[in-house]
Amino acid sequence: MLSRVARQKNAIFHLRKANAYRALGTPSTLRLHSSSARPISVGNSPNTAAEKRRPSLQSHRNLATAADPSVLNHASYMSIEDTLPQSLDHSQAQETSFNPHEPFDFSSLIVVNEVPQTHLKTFRKIRGIGGDTEEMMANFDMSLRVGRFDRAAALISRLSSVHAPDSPEFLALHNRYLKDMVAHMIMSRQNDMIWPVQKWFEVDMPAGGVQPDATTFAAMIRMALRMLHGSKRDRTVRRYWELAKKVDLHEELLAVEVLTDLDLGELSEICSSDLGHAKFDLQELETSSNLDLTPENLDQVAEVLSSEQKGLGLSSLKESLALFADKYHISLPADFEGSEEQKKDLLQQLKQRQVETDTMKSAHDRWQVEFEQMTRVGVDVASSKKKIKNFMSQWHTDLVAKINNEKRLAAEEEGKPIRTAEQKSRCDYAVFLDCLDADRLAAITMLAAIGTFTRVGMDSGIKVSSIASTIGRDVQDELIAISCLKKAESQGTQRVKMLKQLVSNRKHIDGRPAWKHLSETAQKDDADLAWSARVQVRIGAVLTSFLFDVAKVPVFTKNEETGENLTTMQPAFQHAYQISFGKRLGLLNLHPEIVKTIKAEPPADVIGRHLPMVCEPRPWTGPKDGGYLIYQSSIVRTTPGEGLQPLYIKAALKNDGLKEIRRGLDVLGGTGWVINRDVFDIMLEAWNTGEVVANLSPLEPNLEAPPKPDPKAGVAAEKEWQNQMRDMENQRSSFHSQRCFQNFQMEVARAFRKETFYLPHNMDFRGRAYPLPPYLNQMGADNARGLLLFSKAKPLGVSGMRWLKIHLAGLAGFDKASMAEREQFANDNLDNILDSADNGLHGKRWWLKAEDPWQCLAACCELRNALRHPNPLEYPSRLPIHQDGSCNGLQHYAALGGDKIGAQQVNLEPSDRPSDVYTGVSEYVKKSVAEDAARGHQLAAVLDGKITRKIVKQTVMTNVYGVTFMGAMRQVRKQLVDHYPEMSLEEKRQGSLYIARKIFQALSTMFNGASDIQHWLGDCASRITQSVSPECIEELAKEALLPDPESSDSYDSKTVDPTRKFRSTVIWTTPLGLPVVQPYRTRKARRISTTLQDLSVIDYNAEDVVSRRKQLQAFPPNFIHSLDATHMMLSANACDRAGLTFSAVHDSFWSHASDVDSMNRILRDAFVHMHSDDVIGRLYAEFNVRYGKNLFLAKVEKSSPIGKAITKHRKGTQVKNQRFLELIAENQRQILLRSDDPEDQAQGRAMKTTASIFESMGGTDDDLIIANSMGATDIGKIPDDLATAERRADSNIDLNDPAIGSLFNDFDLRDKVTSNEIIDFDESTEDRAPKKKAATSSVWLWLPLRFRNVPTKGDWDITRIRESEYFFS
Repeated sequence: MLSRVARQKNAIFHLRKANAYRALGTPSTLRLHSSSARPISVGNSPNTAAEKRRPSLQSHRNLATAADPSVLNHASYMSIEDTLPQSLDHSQAQETSFNPHEPFDFSSLIVVNEVPQTHLKTFRKIRGIGGDTEEMMANFDMSLRVGRFDRAAALISRLSSVHAPDSPEFLALHNRYLKDMVAHMIMSRQNDMIWPVQKWFEVDMPAGGVQPDATTFAAMIRMALRMLHGSKRDRTVRRYWELAKKVDLHEELLAVEVLTDLDLGELSEICSSDLGHAKFDLQELETSSNLDLTPENLDQVAEVLSSEQKGLGLSSLKESLALFADKYHISLPADFEGSEEQKKDLLQQLKQRQVETDTMKSAHDRWQVEFEQMTRVGVDVASSKKKIKNFMSQWHTDLVAKINNEKRLAAEEEGKPIRTAEQKSRCDYAVFLDCLDADRLAAITMLAAIGTFTRVGMDSGIKVSSIASTIGRDVQDELIAISCLKKAESQGTQRVKMLKQLVSNRKHIDGRPAWKHLSETAQKDDADLAWSARVQVRIGAVLTSFLFDVAKVPVFTKNEETGENLTTMQPAFQHAYQISFGKRLGLLNLHPEIVKTIKAEPPADVIGRHLPMVCEPRPWTGPKDGGYLIYQSSIVRTTPGEGLQPLYIKAALKNDGLKEIRRGLDVLGGTGWVINRDVFDIMLEAWNTGEVVANLSPLEPNLEAPPKPDPKAGVAAEKEWQNQMRDMENQRSSFHSQRCFQNFQMEVARAFRKETFYLPHNMDFRGRAYPLPPYLNQMGADNARGLLLFSKAKPLGVSGMRWLKIHLAGLAGFDKASMAEREQFANDNLDNILDSADNGLHGKRWWLKAEDPWQCLAACCELRNALRHPNPLEYPSRLPIHQDGSCNGLQHYAALGGDKIGAQQVNLEPSDRPSDVYTGVSEYVKKSVAEDAARGHQLAAVLDGKITRKIVKQTVMTNVYGVTFMGAMRQVRKQLVDHYPEMSLEEKRQGSLYIARKIFQALSTMFNGASDIQHWLGDCASRITQSVSPECIEELAKEALLPDPESSDSYDSKTVDPTRKFRSTVIWTTPLGLPVVQPYRTRKARRISTTLQDLSVIDYNAEDVVSRRKQLQAFPPNFIHSLDATHMMLSANACDRAGLTFSAVHDSFWSHASDVDSMNRILRDAFVHMHSDDVIGRLYAEFNVRYGKNLFLAKVEKSSPIGKAITKHRKGTQVKNQRFLELIAENQRQILLRSDDPEDQAQGRAMKTTASIFESMGGTDDDLIIANSMGATDIGKIPDDLATAERRADSNIDLNDPAIGSLFNDFDLRDKVTSNEIIDFDESTEDRAPKKKAATSSVWLWLPLRFRNVPTKGDWDITRIRESEYFFS
C-alpha cells in the first residue's frame, strides 16, 4: 500500500487514482428483463477484484426479483397515502411501494431465468494434482505460498479446461502466478527464475490464447526493474512499456498496486518521455487519540449475584461492559465546532465506538496463555494443565518428528512413480504441510484436538470429522493471522499491537465477530487464504491421524502377583465406531487416564456478540451497510451455505431499492430505550435471593428425587422411576441454563441502567425484523420486556390513562373482557396495584399472580407514578403499550380467503366483545370429551373437566406456523404434566394423543377457508419443486452429449437423471418488493478418504436438489410470515411519519399510551391497505412469469384413459433413461411452439409427446396425481401413519425466530439428527439390501408448469376491520 503522504505528493499517484476509477467501470446490473434468453456474465474489471480474489469457479446465476423501481411503483403495491387516517397529514406520506388499485403489470416483473451454479468439476488425480476445482484452487494457492511454482504451473494447465482462455478468471490465475514468482525471486534473489517468468509471459500465455492485462504488464515491469541491471534493465522495461502502450494499457497499469512508489519513480525516469520526472516525499504519519477517559463514581447499585457457569463467558461480558462500570468523560476533538445537539450525538458515537472496541478486545486470559504457548513451544502449560505437561510435551516432540518425516518422505517420492495408496495420499497433502513449520503445526493440532474435547466433554466420544474440521480450520486461521500481522508491520506499532490482541482473542466468543470479519476480508484480499470445507477436513484429517499415531499416555498398573508397579505407554486416543440412526460414525475417545488427569474446561461459548448501542444505529444503505458503527452485520440473516438469497437481496437493493423495508428497520433501530429502574431494583433484589420469583430461575432448584421402587415392584415400576429421574435432571438442567442466560441479561441491564440505548435490527429471509443485541430486547421473555421503557416520554392525556389501565389488565390476565371491563378491572384493583408498585416483594405480591408478572409490575409502577403526579394526565409516560394481533396467522388467512366465519373467530369482524379462538377451540374439545365420557369412553372420563384454554392455546397458536400433529401431541403432554401431575405417565401419553386429535378436528371445522389456501400454496410448491428450468435442461443436455474427458464424473444420455436437477426453490416477492428465497435443500456429502477413516463433507452450493418436503411444508407459514412482516413495516413507517414512537415483536405493536388510538388506526389501515389487493392473485401471476417456462414431472393414473394412451405411446420405444429423452423432446416442442415463426409452430404442433397426448385428450388438473402437499402440517391434519410422523417431528418450524420459539417453549421440537456441515461417511449404506419397488399405479409425464386457479375468495368486506375494536388489542 502506498503511504498517504506519497499519494498526496506524487503526481503519478493522482494519475494512477484517476485511471483506477476509469478501470473499475460500472458494475453490470443484476436485474435483467424476462425476455433475456441467455445468461449474462457479470464480471469485474480484470484489474479490480479479479486480481485480488480467487477467480470464481462457478457460472454466474441469474435472478428473478420484483425489486426494480418500476416494479415497486407499478407491479408491486401502492403508497399508503391513499389509505392514511384522516387525522394524519397526507403530505407526510412518501412514496412507498404499492397500489392495489392498479392492474398487475406483467412486463414490470423482473424475471431472469435462474441458472444454478455449475457443478464443481472433478479431475482425475495425477501425482497429487486433481480433485474438484475448489480443491485444486486450494492446492494452487498453497503451491504459490510455499514456492512450488512447478506444481502451480501444472495446476494452471489442468484448470485450463475449466476456464475459457479469454476469461478474466483464467487471466487472474496467470497474473497471480506471475506476481508470486516475481515477489519470490526478488526476495530470494534467484536470477535463474528470470527466464521461466519471461517464457511464461512471452511464450506460454500467447500459446494458450491468454491476453495480458495491466496487472500482467505491471508484474513484468517490476520483475525487470528489480532483477535486471544497467542497459538491459532499461531496454526490457521500455519494451514491456511499449507493449502495454500498443494495447492502450500503459496508463491503466499505473493504477495497479503491483508497482511500489520506488518502482514508479524508476519507471518515470526510464520512460521519461511518457511520464516525466516525479519526486516521492515520504513522511511518517502521526496518529493521536481524541479519547480521554477519566473515571468518576456512579450511583451505588448492588452487584448481580453471579451464577456458577461453565467457562468464562460471564467474566468476558463484564469486561465488555467495563465502559459502564465507571462514569467516563469522552472528550471531543479540540477543533470541533457544532451545536449542542451535534456535540451530544458525536459524544455518543465516540462512546459507542469504544463499546464495540472494548467488546472486541475483551480478553480471555486462558486463551491468551494458550496462544502464547502455542506460538512459542506448541504446548499448553497453563496452570490448569500442569498435571499433563510432561506427556503433552512428549506428544509435541513426537508429532514434530512425525511431520518432518512426512515432509522428507514426500520430497523423496516427488519424482518417483506412485505405486501405493499411501504414496498417492502423501502427494496430495505434502504441499499443505509446508505451509507452516512443524512446531507450529504440531501445536495447532494438539490444542485443537484437546480443545474440542474440552468443549464437548473429556469423557465423550467425538466424531473424527469434527476434530479434523476443527484442526483444518485452526491451521487456516493461523495462516490468516500470520498474513495479517505481516501486512500490519508497515502500518505502525499501534496497529500491530491492536491486531495481535484481536488475533489472540479469536478463540473467545467476544473476539469471534471481529476475527470473522478480519478473516473474511483477508480471504477476499488474498486467495491463498481461502480454503473450502473439504480442504480443511483433508489437512485436518492428516494431522489427526499423525496425532493418533504418536500420542501416548503412561498408565500405571500393579502386578497382582508380585505387587510390582508397572508403567505402560498406551494410545492416548481410541478410535471406535458407533451406529447412529443407521449410520456408522467414527469416534475418537480420550484414554480414561487422561480424563482422570485433566479437569474438563467448559466452553466459553455462552456470551453473545452484540450489546445494545448508545447512539442511533447507522441507516441501512446496502447488504452489509447499517447497524453497528464498527461491527459489520448483514441486512438479511441467511442460512449457512445458501448463496441464492444474498444475490437476490443484492439485486433488490440496486438503485436505492427496498427503501420502505430499509426505512422500517431504521425506525425500529432508531427507537430509544432506557432501563426501568423501578422494576430493575425489585428484580435485582429478587435475583440476589436465588429464589424462584416470577420467571427468574432458582439458584439451587429444590427438586426432590422420587423414591426408588422396591426391586420386587417389577420392570414397569423401575422404568417409571427412571423416566421420573430423567425428567427431574432435565428440569434441573433447564433451570441452570435459563439462570445463566438471565444472569447475562441482569448484567447488561445493570450496565445500561443510566444510558439511553438503541437496538439495531436486521431481518430474516422472509422480511421479519429482529434486534441484533441478543440479551436485552423487546423480543425477550417477560423479565426482559419488563425492564424496557421508551427513552422519550409523552404526556398521558385522557386516552393514555385509559390505555394504561387496559394494558395493565391485559398483563394481569384479564384480557378476554371488553375494553370498558378491563379499564374497570384496573380501577377495582387499585389497592393491589399501588401495593405492588410500593412494596414489590414485601407486600401482597399481587403482581406475581399475573400472566406476565414483570410487565405487570412495570405497569403498576407507571400507573402509581401517574396517579401521584400533580396532574396525572400530564404525567410524562415512557411505558410501551402493546397492541397484539389475535392469532395473527389465522387473521391473514381469513383476510386472504375473504372468510367471514374465520374473520369472526380472530376479531377481524367487529363485535361487542373480543372473540377468543383459543377459548372457542377449548370449548369444542371440552364438549366433545364430555360426550365421549358420557358414552363410556374410559380415557375421556379421566380427562373430563380437565380441558382448559391453557391446554389447547399453544397448539392452536403454533398450528399456523407449521406444528405437526406429533408436535401438538408433545405440547399437550407438556401441559398435562404441568397442570395434572397426579395423572400417570400412560394417561398423559394417551391423553395427549386423544386431546391433540380433538384440537385438530376443531381447527379443521372452524377454518375451512385457511385450509383451502394452505392446500393451494402447497400444491404450487409441489409443482415448483418437481420442475426443471430451461437452463437446467440445457445443462443436462450438455452433460449427456458433451462429456468432459478430463472430468472424473462421466455422464451420457443413459445415465443423466433429470430429477438431479430439481433445484427450483420456491421464490416470491412480498408486497414491499423483498424477494424471498426458501433455503431448504438436500445437501450432498462428498467422500474423503483418510488413513484413519473415510469422512464426508457437506458441499453447500445450488447443485443440491431442493428438499421437497421442507419446501412444501414451510411455504405456507413462510408466506404468512412475509405478509405479517409487510404489515409491520407499513405500520412502522406510517407511525414514524405521524411522529409516533414505534416498536414491534412481529404481530405485537408498541407505542406510547397517548398514541395508541393513532397507532390503532394506522395498523388497521395498513392491514386493509395490504389485503385490499388480490395478494394470492398477484402471487399466482408472479409464479406464472417466474416458472412459466419450466417443465414439471407430473403423474396420472395408469388405468385412466390418458394413462393408457401414454403407456400405448411408449410401447416399442422403451429405451434407457426415457425420462431424460422425453424431457429433451418436450423442451424442444415448447421452444418451437413459442417461436414467432409459423413453420416452427407447425412443427411443434406436429410433434407427439406425452404432453401433447395429455393436451389432445383434454387433460386437466383433476387428471393429475398431486401428492398431499401439506402432509402433517395442514391445518387440522391428523397423519395416517403416526409412527412415520413421530420420526419426522417438526423440522420445518423456525425455532430460531424468538417470537415463534417462545410459542414452543419448554420442549424441543427440533429433529434429533441435524445436518451439520461435517458428517461422518455412512459406511453401513453399502451393506443394505435394496428395497423392493412397489408396483406403480401411475404413469409419469413432462408437462409445462401451470398452476391451479386460486381458491375462490369469499365476499367478506376487508374494510370492516377498521370498525373492529379487538382486531389488535
